[in-house]
Parts: sequence; structure tokens; C-alpha cells
Amino acid sequence: MNTEQLKKDFDRDGCLVLPGFFDADELVRLEHETTGTVKGGDARIVKGMQRTNPWFADQLRSGKHVELLKMLLEDELEPSTTAFFDRIPGETSGITPHFDAIGHYSAGATIWIALDKADTGNGCMYYARGSHKNQYEYSLDLPFDVNSEGAFPVEVNPGDIAIHNTRTVHWSLANESTRPRRAVTYFYWAASSKPDGKRVKAFAT
Repeated sequence: MNTEQLKKDFDRDGCLVLPGFFDADELVRLEHETTGTVKGGDARIVKGMQRTNPWFADQLRSGKHVELLKMLLEDELEPSTTAFFDRIPGETSGITPHFDAIGHYSAGATIWIALDKADTGNGCMYYARGSHKNQYEYSLDLPFDVNSEGAFPVEVNPGDIAIHNTRTVHWSLANESTRPRRAVTYFYWAASSKPDGKRVKAFAT
């Protein structure tokens, strides 16, 4: 990876999409640990998987993505949580545009790992490039849609990752297909970030 270019892109856009970050063996292990942790894969959203599975606790602290995130944030990391999300086939609504942190000092990043192919047909995530540079009065139900400036669909294959700044606006549409759209996320605060008393947890996307 050209880390210098990745850093420039992340600072400019507030997000990155990296194909094939996890190889086939790593993906098999991730799916195995995820399935066991969510008890057969029936759950739609499971947060705090590191509290019940030591493997996720280890990955949250020292997984292969950690050094990349440190470089992007130019800081040490304060691990927060790891979670599983499944956009259910046939659903009628998605997740409204939002960002994951409130306040100028709430710096951090989320890495989103695809377990299934995600595209516009099964409710993939959308990013709004450059939105992390803006100040918003609120963090939920922001006035963005697929036609907004900088908006693009995060279409990925299993093992691909997407990374976004905690202030980058993102959302997802309903999964109107018959296909699942599962993902695992790791959420971090920048260690030197100063909480402003308005921290919010990562939302489902």
C-alpha cells in the first residue's frame, strides 16, 4: 500500500475503500468467530463482541488494521467496540444519514469489513466525501441522499474494507434483495482526542 497516498485521500475525503485487505484464510476465521459470537448468525446487530469473545478483543487491540488506522489518524488508538451488522433481505427501510461522533474534539475512525458482497441492490453503505470537514448542529437524520455532493455507494466484495472518519456522513438504503449484507466493524477514538461530553456510539450501517 502507498501509505502516503492513503493518508492524503483519507484527509481529503474522510473515507477510504481498500479491496482485498483480508485474504481468504483471514476472512474464513473472521466469519467463523463472528458466527459463533452471534450464536448461529441469527442476530441482526450485535455490539461489544470483544466482551464475549477474546479473539475479537485481541483483534480490536492489535489486528492487522490497527497500524493503518494509527497512520491515518496520526495518533494512538483508544479501542471502543467491535460489532456485527446484517442488513436483512427484504427489509423496507435503511439507516438514515448520520456521523458517529459529536464535537470538534471527538476524533476517531471506524473500519468496516465486508463478509458478503455489498452493492446498491442489497443495501450497501454510502459515504459523502469531504463531509467530515463540516460542522453540523446535530448528528442524526442529516439532509443527505444518493444525489448529494460527494455521495457514492460503497460497493465491496468479501474481505474488502471501508474506513471512515467519525465525522464522515454515511448511511445505507434498504436491502430489497434476497441476499444478506453482513459486516463486522471496529470502532476507535483517537487516544489524544478530548471528549466534549457529547460522545455517541457508532451507529448501525
